[in-house]
This record gives sequence, structure tokens and C-alpha cells, in this order.
Amino acid sequence: MWPFRRKQSGPTAQVLFAKWFRVRVPEGHASLAAYEAAISTQERERLPKTLEKLAMDGVERIYQVRRVELDPDRAALAYLDELLNAEMHWKLTQEQDPSHPRNLFSVVATELGCMVGEIWVRADKATWRPQRPPNIWRSRLVLPNGEELDPFFWIASQLSTDRQPNALTRRFDAT
Repeated sequence: MWPFRRKQSGPTAQVLFAKWFRVRVPEGHASLAAYEAAISTQERERLPKTLEKLAMDGVERIYQVRRVELDPDRAALAYLDELLNAEMHWKLTQEQDPSHPRNLFSVVATELGCMVGEIWVRADKATWRPQRPPNIWRSRLVLPNGEELDPFFWIASQLSTDRQPNALTRRFDAT
């Protein structure tokens, strides 16, 4: 065995996230803060349902592509731990434009981040602190102690050179 590890090629999670998840300020708003502040009470109440729907879209996408039925539980996290890797990163980013708001990578990574978040929510481990579209990926999970978690960055991490085996299930077990 060689005394050194082969360097992995590809982007780190920070680079991947910065490239594919750009903050978008909708027209007519001076800043992201102004846009977020202009939210109605009704929309704020609907946002967790939007996250839940995106999670279900991810479950449906996995079923359509892989013919795997997932429940919102730890087993789904284990499946995602296996699914998300450098090969999947290449498939999702091939011939995609990061500046296009509906590029395949950001759509799928957002759905998967919502799936991961919904698993925490349904296990009563966290609640959502949702953000408005088109930046829904800025939503965070809030633990009972107030700590915030970023399931969307976790997905980017698993698709990058920062990938850690079983990272999603280990995080779930640790909270």
C-alpha cells in the first residue's frame, strides 16, 4: 500500500455551494433582507408546507429514477449517504448552467436537502426556519437548544470532495 492517499478531484462543499446556490434577490426589492421582510403572515405559515412538498418531490424523483420507495426515516438517510457521491455530482452538473435558476443540480440538491430536513422535523428533532423562494435552500433546521443546522450544505458536502461516509445518518444519530 502506498504511504499517501490519492488526492480526490472535484470541488469542496464550499466551492460547490457557492457556485450552484447563488442568492437571488427578486426584482423590485433592494436587498435580500428587504425581500425577506416583505413576507406576509400567510406566506410565512405556508413555507413549511412548501419545504414538505419539495421533500416529497425528491422522494418522487428518486422513485422515478431509481424505483426505490423511501419513507421519511433514518433508512432514507442511509440510502442518501450511499447515493450521493462524486459520480452523482457529475451526473447532476453535466451540461448544466449554474446561473440558471432551475438547473438540475440546484433543483435536486434542494429537494434532497428538504428530504433530509423533513426527516429531522418528523422525528421531532428540529423545526424549520424557512426562507422564501427562490432562496428556499437558505432555510435551516433549528434544534430545541436553538442550534441551527444546514441540510442543504450537507447535501453539497456529500456531493463534493468533503464527502464523509454515512455523514447524514451519523448527524441524525448525534442529535
